Amino acid sequence: MRTRGLSDLRTATTTRLHAKPPQKGTEYLNLYLLDKEAQRLEQELAGLEHRRKRIHGHLSEIRSTMAKVEGDAHQDRLLMQPAMAGPVQAGQDPGKRRWRRMPVDY
Repeated sequence: MRTRGLSDLRTATTTRLHAKPPQKGTEYLNLYLLDKEAQRLEQELAGLEHRRKRIHGHLSEIRSTMAKVEGDAHQDRLLMQPAMAGPVQAGQDPGKRRWRRMPVDY
């Protein structure tokens, strides 16, 4: 469920409330104002559709790149697995890895 935001509030302007009563002869002005509001909303909707297409394109690009990188990582892991085991010493379990030791001077 989407949470309501500031743009969802009904104001005096959006509900067309006026302090003085409606006068005769203002119908054309009201039609003009409503037409301008409709044009603004259509332009905003077109912008949202353009942004939506751009976002979907970017998402598909990211998903394909992720799949490629995941495949490469899986392939690298398979190639590195035998090399990580190292040489097997006599009397040692081949599945057990040996720790490398190095002196550290303080």
